[in-house]
Amino acid sequence: MEGAANGHPAQGADPAAAGVNPNAAAPAGDDWRTNIQREARARIVNKIMETLKKHLPVTVPEGLSELQRIAVRFEERMFALCTSQTDYLRKISLKMLSMESKTSLRGTVLSTDNAGSTGKGEKGNELRCHFCKRGGHFKKDCRRRENWFKKKGIAYDPTH
Repeated sequence: MEGAANGHPAQGADPAAAGVNPNAAAPAGDDWRTNIQREARARIVNKIMETLKKHLPVTVPEGLSELQRIAVRFEERMFALCTSQTDYLRKISLKMLSMESKTSLRGTVLSTDNAGSTGKGEKGNELRCHFCKRGGHFKKDCRRRENWFKKKGIAYDPTH
């Protein structure tokens, strides 16, 4: 993603870089909301929009306008509900980070790149057997576990 040269904050940048100082003390008797410039809020909405586009790909113009409405509604809701400027920036940042992590988890665990895959053991390093600690299968499917039971003379029950 482009840096701050084009007017957009760099990827992963805190919305504070968008013209909002989270450490600025609100003047006595003033609401913190009056200290945030309209342009800063617009940049935050744009950052939310970029995150939504990255993680909820759309192909039609109606989809983009819907994502824009979602971004605006989310920002407005956070702006109204938060108790301080720091709270506002923190909640928006946490929501965008949670979208990043949920999307990356969805990509590794639920990946369907392999044709005819059942979803088990797709990323061998991601799914590990709790018996032999190797990737690619679950404990109930572990041949080492089955052989261990046979060697001990215990009836093998994969559900236990």
